[in-house]
Amino acid sequence: MPNKGKFIGSQDNLFVPDAPTIGTATAGNTQVSVAFTAPSDVGGDAVTLYGASVFLAGATINYKVSVGTGTLSTGGSGNVYFIDGIPTKQLSLIKGFTYVFDLSDGSNSGHPFGFKNASDGAYTTGVTTSGTAGNASATVTLVLATDASEPSSYYCTSHGNGMGNTISLIEASASTDPLGAAQAGTTGSSSPITVTGLSNGTSYIAQVWAINDYGNGPLSAATASFSPVAPAKAAIFGGQDSSDTIEDSIQVITISSAGNATDFGNLSAATVKVNKGCAGNLTRSIRSGGQTTLVDSGAIDVIEFVNLNSAGNATDFGNLDIARFAGMQVSSDTRAVMGGGQNNSGVDLQSLRYITIASTGDTTSFGDLTHTAGNSSALASSTRGIFQIQQAAQVDFITIASTGNGADFGDASADAHQAAASNGTRGIFAGGNNNNVIEYFTIASAGNATDFGDLTVARDRLSGVGGDTKGVFMGGLSSSTDINTIDIVTISSTGNAQDFGDLTLSLGIYNTGSAGSAHGGLV
Repeated sequence: MPNKGKFIGSQDNLFVPDAPTIGTATAGNTQVSVAFTAPSDVGGDAVTLYGASVFLAGATINYKVSVGTGTLSTGGSGNVYFIDGIPTKQLSLIKGFTYVFDLSDGSNSGHPFGFKNASDGAYTTGVTTSGTAGNASATVTLVLATDASEPSSYYCTSHGNGMGNTISLIEASASTDPLGAAQAGTTGSSSPITVTGLSNGTSYIAQVWAINDYGNGPLSAATASFSPVAPAKAAIFGGQDSSDTIEDSIQVITISSAGNATDFGNLSAATVKVNKGCAGNLTRSIRSGGQTTLVDSGAIDVIEFVNLNSAGNATDFGNLDIARFAGMQVSSDTRAVMGGGQNNSGVDLQSLRYITIASTGDTTSFGDLTHTAGNSSALASSTRGIFQIQQAAQVDFITIASTGNGADFGDASADAHQAAASNGTRGIFAGGNNNNVIEYFTIASAGNATDFGDLTVARDRLSGVGGDTKGVFMGGLSSSTDINTIDIVTISSTGNAQDFGDLTLSLGIYNTGSAGSAHGGLV
């Protein structure tokens, strides 16, 4: 067995295995499955286990820099850099991390901070200088690649190497990560290894290594960054049962798991017609407006939200510009846009309004649809909103991040009271006017609707929500009979809907609004 000429700590690396070849990290709910290929060179003995370490991706570490009298790293005394109060500190930097050196202290004036490579030349890869040393907000940022081999030292570009000291670069692992509270790791006998205990919505990377009787082999390359995420859920807001009882209930389903809806909580007011295309992101699902009577009156302007990862009653968010019901909503991860609907006299509306999902408050003007639109439906990708306008047998689109008017996208059957669902690329409209038709659009490409398949039951006044791969269509009115059926489709594959489960009300509800923890562009 030839000596590989490497060391891990103080252990000769003569007999430990080579690093595995890293594969794909597949994130789930508070966990990740890390795939890899075993090393061809297993060292002096067979591999007994593999280890996997998960740590923060692109973590940023801040250093406070000042200048004072001290011992120069080249000998003698003079002005030197203090890093977090330590003179001429030898730095150990972790590959794949970002380092921000704060130079705002006035003592840094006249002492520009820089890096050198092993040949004593200036090192500039991944280095960004902002402001002038000694002035407020002055920084030097160093972004290290996961395979970085430089820089080798830091120095003053005006006064030389003595003010600074050496830099050593180390592989990221659970043992080297200073932000260890966010770390997790485990061992396993083969690929893949599943690491649990992660935080949903946090960005991580993972590395693996092989273990034999002689010890731990070197770490593999890192996976691409990933973020665990809770399973997409859908909330069904309000509605009306077969005895004409107006509901304040909130029901919930998990889109990836077939089954019946369960009780989640209550709205602030019993509502027969909420804004149909409710919206949201991973943390907030939002419904706006509504109608508290069975005739075209009793409209409200209330906006409220729930967090679908925590059951409970809706919380007040703000208000619409006017009381309205039966409108549409779309959202990106950051913004929700409400459009159309009907006012307190049952008159169809044309205006678009928006909110920032993370910040409670009232709506702001966005623009106008090309036509008035009530009892219509809407869907979205992460960037674009699509509004089906049944009054015009037309579909409008907007760019969610940019205020402005809707523009013609194409044509659809445009029946009233359709349901809508989408993922990041494809949008589906289903049912309406007591039919079972499902049709779809490619959201990024303007054009007319294409046939997708059929619902399990022809119906009107149903509601829909999409996840990353699935779309669900819930409740409705079939031949004047309320139903509680929930259908599901795979958005990327045309075909007929399949039975998913039932709503909690025995005869179903209609005129509902629904929203998911995943908008069109998210898992």
